[in-house]
Amino acid sequence: MAMDVGGKKGGIRGDINVTPLVDVVLVLLIIFMVLTPSTLKHLTANVPKKPDDPAPPAPTDTSIVVEYSAGREITVNSEPVAVEALGPKLVERLRGSRQKVVFFKADDEAAYGDIVRLMDVARGVGAQTLAVVTE
Repeated sequence: MAMDVGGKKGGIRGDINVTPLVDVVLVLLIIFMVLTPSTLKHLTANVPKKPDDPAPPAPTDTSIVVEYSAGREITVNSEPVAVEALGPKLVERLRGSRQKVVFFKADDEAAYGDIVRLMDVARGVGAQTLAVVTE
């Protein structure tokens, strides 16, 4: 017969049993080590395709460059032009141009909507290609 001589009884223990925790962490580590190389092989990136359309030519001395300032001032090849006179001025310039390209250069502070309206005017009078000049 066994006899209880004191000591600890099967009550609540105050320390943490870390063995199951270590088992779970090791299994997760092994799973991630196995899966990581296979996911890297299948990682794809969508690279933009090369455009088929050629870029518009760089502005030359005979090019038509419309500049728009933040103060709503319009110039065509450095000549000041009123908004109402922009259409006829572009028609005159486009008549002598073979490529029908109009370049637009605008200040950073200029209103985007105004620039779009100027581009609409250029498209309406016969410009085939509209290009934005960047710094």
